[in-house]
Amino acid sequence: MKIAKYISYAAIAAIGAGLTSCGSDWLDITNNTQDTIEDYYTSDANIFQSVVAAYDPLHWFDYANNYTGLNIYPEVLADQCFPGGGDVNDMNQWKTVFNFETTATIVLDSNYSNAYSGVKRCNDALHYMFDFWKPSTQQELDNRARYESEVLALRAFFYNQLWHWWGNIVYYDKNLSASNGFIGTQYTADEVYEFIVKDLEKVIADNKLPEKCEGQELGRVTKHFVYMLYTEIVMYQKDQSRYPKALEYMEDIISSNKYDLMDDFAAIWDVSGEWCRESVFEINYSDYLANRNWSWGGTCGGTVVPGMILPRGYKSTDGIHDNTGWGFCTVRKSTFDSYDPADQRRDASIWQPEEGSYQAGYQDTGYFLAKYAGRIGGNAGQIADAILNYNNNLRLYRFSEVLLNAAELGSPNKQDYLDRVRRRAHLDPVPATLDNIIQERAWEFLGEGKRYWDLIRTGLAKDLLVKGNEIPDDRTGNYTDNKKYLPFPQSEIDNCHGTLKQNDQYFQ
Repeated sequence: MKIAKYISYAAIAAIGAGLTSCGSDWLDITNNTQDTIEDYYTSDANIFQSVVAAYDPLHWFDYANNYTGLNIYPEVLADQCFPGGGDVNDMNQWKTVFNFETTATIVLDSNYSNAYSGVKRCNDALHYMFDFWKPSTQQELDNRARYESEVLALRAFFYNQLWHWWGNIVYYDKNLSASNGFIGTQYTADEVYEFIVKDLEKVIADNKLPEKCEGQELGRVTKHFVYMLYTEIVMYQKDQSRYPKALEYMEDIISSNKYDLMDDFAAIWDVSGEWCRESVFEINYSDYLANRNWSWGGTCGGTVVPGMILPRGYKSTDGIHDNTGWGFCTVRKSTFDSYDPADQRRDASIWQPEEGSYQAGYQDTGYFLAKYAGRIGGNAGQIADAILNYNNNLRLYRFSEVLLNAAELGSPNKQDYLDRVRRRAHLDPVPATLDNIIQERAWEFLGEGKRYWDLIRTGLAKDLLVKGNEIPDDRTGNYTDNKKYLPFPQSEIDNCHGTLKQNDQYFQ
């Protein structure tokens, strides 16, 4: 059991639950001291509370109404896994999006609101630290500069989620108010990209973040987190004008000597592997006094992903994996077969429960995701609902991705970087071509939510994400370039009184 997970991202009482792109759906909560907001946010300690609150929505994506974890949901849309579950109607949103048949009423609306809640909290924190707080010492000025960079980076992360899924979103850097009817301005995806990337460029230029955090600060935003987020966004946009800078940042991480590949790939996914030498950034979860419950998943604590991907009705037979789960995100047999049998990543990423130890659900293949599967004792410290409170940190960025990013961006050392990843997997070298690098990413990052975005940005999605490629019960629809961005939730269009233009190309 983990006693603490450093930055817990606990909800702060004085911060509202969320503001989406339009409408006035938020909470006004009076803080315990009865101070006004203007009086409360005048000290370093209280400003830091607002910064911590801006981290909290990182936790929410895996639960909410759609159970759309940052790693799991993109896997459902890619070509390595099926949605799975109990039957064809279990998590209907997943099935609909998987089939590229999403509508404005059947869509991952919780991801939309969660991300905008994160934006709202970031904007609040920036407002408080500059409009209410008057730092009186150099240390406080230094702290504010770091807080600003943290929050700008977090806001870029939340907007990146919205931009990836919906593209032409409402963007604002100050929260909407009654003066504008709580209506924001919708921008094109290209315009949103520039807003996001320029915020990150400001953070990098200000240089107020540590390269890496240690000890009790693990989980706070770092310079290297910003480098990874910047590179991810630039590569997804295919903005070749910024590729040299992105490559520079990847090379900087490599040359810092602060990271290295773990010798044992499987060890990364153990509790002892959290924040190992390979980890650039993780989202912290803990089972210690974790109190997520069925009424609301926005409390601090654990994650539901490990329970979601355990087999249904499973009775543990190996002394490692926990008992029954929901059977989501089953792994395709073709994915298992694509690995070289010598590749140590295969059995660390894909788990085959003993025959007869579980109940076959929808799209059962006999193969399940292993990296985040619930482990015995992995939720022992929870005090609410066990399946919602596993302690598995989400490994958001790993050093292997740094190496493969640099290789793809054309580093002179690209062959060496690809070789390092393959050597750790116990594989022989292959030429560092784009095709080989993208395939290596598929094997390396199975279950980590990278593959879907890779297929879109490389143009492979329209060839690989098509109906009828594989049994059981494969897709009934095809991905097309029109379906890069999902339809906006109808509730948001209604809240905006017609000012939010639907992504109509999805239906064409």
